[in-house]
Amino acid sequence: MNMTIRLSGIPEKIISGAIFAGLAKTKTDAITLGLLELDNKYKLLEQQEDAEDLRDAERIMAEIKQGKRTLLSAKEFEQETGMKIR
Repeated sequence: MNMTIRLSGIPEKIISGAIFAGLAKTKTDAITLGLLELDNKYKLLEQQEDAEDLRDAERIMAEIKQGKRTLLSAKEFEQETGMKIR
């Protein structure tokens, strides 16, 4: 997906500085690095994944309560999967 972004002022100076310092080759690279650092600082993707995992767990628990799924004991799990639980 192609996108046109117009930046001016401080953001443009930061991008130019990243290119001048050799941190990025292009404006797109500089923006990508900035987005990666934003995620690194605030764990944005991790938060989204955690929220998705929580929704999945809530859905599965509801299915268990409705009788649509069953829980396995540790022994049953080991027998079905061949994996050992410590």
